[in-house]
Amino acid sequence: MTPFQIILVAVLSLVALATVALAMRGSIGRLAGVGWLAVTGAGIVFAIRPNWTTDIAHLLGISRGTDLLLYLLVLAVLQGFLLIYLKLRRVRRELTLLVRELAIREAERRGDGGAGDTERR
Repeated sequence: MTPFQIILVAVLSLVALATVALAMRGSIGRLAGVGWLAVTGAGIVFAIRPNWTTDIAHLLGISRGTDLLLYLLVLAVLQGFLLIYLKLRRVRRELTLLVRELAIREAERRGDGGAGDTERR
């Protein structure tokens, strides 16, 4: 193995250990933990046996293993963007509902029913 492969395997192993620790603490979901372990495991395998990416690429009709990895990376990034967008949308909706609820409670507390009281405190 080359020095780069050794470093890559070591880093990916640390990521895998961190994933297991986070999953055991409940900081990440079970599905996310399994997903990260699958990705890091595949990374370790392909770091040790880089020719396998070319073999798999040829089976899929792609000429080089590097191209296969690039295509998979593009798909992963797009999925990540979609998940972040959906989460942001959900958080914004929850924030809107929370602010609305607080405004209603404040209006009820004042006793004005929210009828356009312009008095400032």
